[in-house]
Amino acid sequence: MWKYKAQSLTGIFSLAFSLACFVPAFYWLRYETSYDSFYPGAEWIYRVYSFDKQTGKVNDMVSGILERKLHEQFPATQTSTVFFVEQIDCKTEGTPYVRLQTLFTDSTFLAVFPQMVISGDAWQPLQVANNIVLTESVAIRLFGDVEKAVGQSIKGIGITQYDSPYTVTAVVKDPPRDTNLSFEAILSHEQIRLHKTFIDESGKAIWNLASLQMYVKLPPDTDIGLLEGQLHHYPSDKCASPGMEIRMLPVCDVRYRLNTDVPFTLNFICLFVIAGILLLFSALFNFLNLHLGLFRQRMRELHLRVVNGASGGQLVRQMLFELACAILLALLPACYFVVVASPVFSGLLGIRMELSQVLSLFAVCGAGVMLFVLFAGFILFGRLSRSAMRPLAERKAIGGMGLQRMAVTLQLAVSVVFLVAVWVVMLQMRFVNHKDLGFDRNNIIYLSGIQLFINDDVREALLKELASIPQIEQVTDTYFTPKHSASPSEIKTDVEWPGKSQAEKPAFCTVPTDSRFAEIFKVHMLKGEWLDEGGERKVVLNEEAVRVMGLREPVGTVIRLTLNEKEEYRVVGVVKDFHLFSLRSHILPTIFFQSMYPSNSFYVRTLPGQEQEAIQRLNAILPEIDPSFVDVHPTALSEMYDRLNVSEQAGLKMFSVLAVVCLLISLFGIYAVAAAASRRRRKEIAVRKVVGAEVWSIVRMFFREYTLQVVVAGAIALPLAYIAMNNWLQGYAYRTNIPWWLLAGVITGVVVVVLLTVLGQVLKAANSNPAEVVKSE
Repeated sequence: MWKYKAQSLTGIFSLAFSLACFVPAFYWLRYETSYDSFYPGAEWIYRVYSFDKQTGKVNDMVSGILERKLHEQFPATQTSTVFFVEQIDCKTEGTPYVRLQTLFTDSTFLAVFPQMVISGDAWQPLQVANNIVLTESVAIRLFGDVEKAVGQSIKGIGITQYDSPYTVTAVVKDPPRDTNLSFEAILSHEQIRLHKTFIDESGKAIWNLASLQMYVKLPPDTDIGLLEGQLHHYPSDKCASPGMEIRMLPVCDVRYRLNTDVPFTLNFICLFVIAGILLLFSALFNFLNLHLGLFRQRMRELHLRVVNGASGGQLVRQMLFELACAILLALLPACYFVVVASPVFSGLLGIRMELSQVLSLFAVCGAGVMLFVLFAGFILFGRLSRSAMRPLAERKAIGGMGLQRMAVTLQLAVSVVFLVAVWVVMLQMRFVNHKDLGFDRNNIIYLSGIQLFINDDVREALLKELASIPQIEQVTDTYFTPKHSASPSEIKTDVEWPGKSQAEKPAFCTVPTDSRFAEIFKVHMLKGEWLDEGGERKVVLNEEAVRVMGLREPVGTVIRLTLNEKEEYRVVGVVKDFHLFSLRSHILPTIFFQSMYPSNSFYVRTLPGQEQEAIQRLNAILPEIDPSFVDVHPTALSEMYDRLNVSEQAGLKMFSVLAVVCLLISLFGIYAVAAAASRRRRKEIAVRKVVGAEVWSIVRMFFREYTLQVVVAGAIALPLAYIAMNNWLQGYAYRTNIPWWLLAGVITGVVVVVLLTVLGQVLKAANSNPAEVVKSE
C-alpha cells in the first residue's frame, strides 16, 4: 500500500466519501418513514379519511359522527379517537400570555396514542372536560417545575376566552420530532362531544361537516383487507353520501400519503437514497478494482511464496487479511466524515440527526461493506491464487483489464446520472424562479400568526397602526397562504351555474378576500370589476373557473354555492389566471368572494424597496397593540414563495455533492487504470515506436479507448437519467423540458475531463525510450 500510495489512497478515500454520503441519506429515509412508529402497536394504528369518487379529491378530515357510526357497524374500530389541532392563546397567574399548539380531544386519545406521564394522573388525565395535559417543556416554561404544574389553572383568551379555566392534570414527555401529532398541550374539550353528536333539523346526522382527524387502533387479528373493502362501500350502503368512500392508511404512511405540504416528496428521498447506493457501489467497485490491480502487480511475489510451500488457501487468506486492513483504514476516515457531514445534512434537511443513531447505522453499513468486499474478494482472489499456483510455463499472461474497464465504465455511468440530475434540477429551479406567477409578489408582507378570531377592538387598533406606518400603502384581508396545494376546507364541489349538468361536479377553490386585493396584488382584470365594499352577494371568477363552467358571458351570471350558507351570488368580474399555490399544482378554478366575517389574514403592500424597513417597524409595534401579537411574524411574500422551493434548493446542493464525489472517484479510478495500462503495455508502445509510430498516434490510440468507455457509460446512463429525472419533473404541474443539448453536453464534458485526467500518463508512456523498455523487459 505504501509503495503504491496513489492507488491505495484513492480506493480508501473514495470508499470513505461514499459512506459519508450514503449513511446520512439512509438515515434520512429511515427517519422520514418512521413517523409515529414509536407508539406501542403502531403497526395496527390507522388514519381514517374520506375520498370523493367524483372529483378524485382526498379529504383527510372526517365528520365527528363517523366515529360512532363505525363503532356500531365495525367492532374492530372500537378503540378510536377524533381530534383537531389549533393554536390557542392562554394565560396563567404568572404568565399574561402564551400561545400553545393544542390538541382538542377527549379521553379516547390516550387509548390510541399513550404518552409517557412524568407527573400527575397517569391513568385518566383527560376524563373531565377542560382537563389539560402539558408537555414537559411547556410545564417548566409556565410553572418552573413539572410537579408544580399539576393542579394549576390555565385561562383561555381570544377564541377560548369563554371556556372555563383549564386544570392541569398531568405532564407528559415532549413528543419527538418524527411525529405528525405534534402538540404542546392536550385538552379535553366539549367541542369534541358536540362534533360527535351534531344533527340537522330533520334529525339526520351531518356527515359532510368534516373537521376532525380520526385514528383507529385495530385488534392484532384484524383482516385489514376485508375491513378496508367494507369501509369503502359503507357510505353508499347507508345512503349517507353515495359519492364518498371511507379509507384507511397506516399511521407511518400519513406523512407522505396525506400531507401534501411536506418540503420533500417520498419519491425524491428514495431517489436520493438510490443515488447514494449507486455512489457506494461505484466506490466499492473502484476499491476492489484498485486492490485487485495491486495484487496482480505482485504475481511474482505470490508465485515465490508458492515455490516456498504456500498453499492456495494461504494465499487467499493473506490477500483477504490485507484487504480487511484496507477496509478498516477506509472506515476510520469514513466515520470522521459521517460525524462531520451529519450536522450539514441536518441543517440542510431540517431534521434532527441523533449522533448515536447515526453512528449505529454507520456501524451496520460498515459491517455490511466489509462482508460484501471480503466475499467479492474471496471469489476474485481464489482465481488469482489458482493462477499463481500454476507453473510459469502453464500460466497465461494475466491482463485482467476487462474487470477494471467494466468497473470504471459503471462508475462513469453513475457520474453521468448524477450530472444530468444536477443540471435538470438547476433548469427546473431557474424555471421556477423566472416563472411569471401572474401577480406582483414584490413589496408585499404577510402577517403570519394572527389568530382567526380576534377582538374587534384589537383588530381596529391593528388596522389603525398599519395605516400610520409611512412605508405601508394598503392592507388587504385575504384568507390564503402560499403552499403547495389547496386544503380540503378551501375546496367546494357544490357549485351550481346555468347549464350545469347533473354529472358535473368539479372542484373549485374558494378564497375569502376584500375590495383591496386586486389593487394590492396587482392582478389583471379581464372583464367586469373587482369586489367592492359591501359586496357580500358578489363573486369574481378566474379564467379557469369560467372555462370549467363554460360561460360565454360570465359577468352578470348568477351561481349558487355554499360559502356561509347555500346562496345565490352574482359574478361581477373575471380575473386573469395567477398562481396562488406552488408550481406543483395546476391553477384551480377559483372563486373570490367577500366573507361576512373577517379572516384576519392580512397582507400589506409597502412602498417600493421598503419591505425591510416596514418589517422592522411592524416587529416593534405589534407586541404593543396586543400581547398575542408577539407571535406574529411579518414575512415578505416573495420569501414565502421561495420557501416552497426549499426541497429543490437542498436537492440541488445534495446532488451536486454526489456528482462531484462520484466523478472524482471515477477519475481517480481512471487515473489508476491508465497508470496500470501504461505499465502493462510498455512493450507494445515500444514496438509501435520502433516501427515508426508518432507520439500523437499513440496518444490518439489511448484517447480512443477512453472515449469509447465514456460513450458506453453514456449509453447506459443517459436513458436511466432521463427516465428518472422526467419522472421527478412530473411532480410539477408547470415544469421545464429536458433538452437534448444537456445530455450531449454532459457526455462531451465527461469525455474532456477524462482525457485531461489520463493525458499525463499517456504522454509519459508515449514519450518513453523504446531502447530502455526493451532492455528492462
